[in-house]
Amino acid sequence: MEINSLSDNELVCNLQVGVEPEQSLGELVQRHSGIFITMVNNYSPTSTSGIVSDRVDLLKDRNYYIYKAALKYDDSRNTKFSTHLGNETRWLCLNLYNKNKNSKEVHMDYADIGKRSENQPEDKKVDLEVLSKIMNLINKDPDTRVSKIFKMRYIEGQRNNVMPWNKICKPLKLSIQGCINIHDKAITKIKRELKNEL
Repeated sequence: MEINSLSDNELVCNLQVGVEPEQSLGELVQRHSGIFITMVNNYSPTSTSGIVSDRVDLLKDRNYYIYKAALKYDDSRNTKFSTHLGNETRWLCLNLYNKNKNSKEVHMDYADIGKRSENQPEDKKVDLEVLSKIMNLINKDPDTRVSKIFKMRYIEGQRNNVMPWNKICKPLKLSIQGCINIHDKAITKIKRELKNEL
C-alpha cells in the first residue's frame, strides 16, 4: 500500500511501532507542515530579544517536533492528529516564551513599574499612559474573569514570576485552555483598542 494513501492515524501508528518510520514521518510532515508553521508564527512572539532566533530554530526543527507530536498522539482521545499537532506546537511555543522572558518585564506590579521605568534606558522605559489605558480596558471588560485572570497571572504572580495557568484555572473553575482563551481574546481586544486610538 502506498504511504500517501494511509490515514494520519495509520501513519502515526507506523511511526510509533517503527514500520516504515521515515516514509511515514515524511508524509506527516508534507501534510501538516502548514499547521506547524502557522502555530509557530502565531505563538512565537517577536517582541522579546532572542525570541526571533527561537522561532527560526523551531521552524528548522519542524520534522523533529512533528515526530515528537506523533509519538505522543493517542487516537483513543478522538482528536484528529492535526488538532493534536496544533496544540502541541502552541504549548511548545508558549513554554519556550515563558522560559525565555524576563520576569521583571512581565510582572505587572504597576507601582513598581513606574519606579523601575525611571532607571531604565530610554528604549526600555514603560509608557505609563499606555499601561494605564491597558488596565482600564482590562477592568472595563464585561467578562469579569478577564480582570481576575490578569490580576492572578501578573500582579499576584508567584515569587516575582507570572502565576502558572494551572493555579489560575482552579479558583475560576475553568480549564487551563479556557483561561488562556479568555486571556488571549482580551489581549487581541486590547491591541485593537490601542491601535484605534493611535
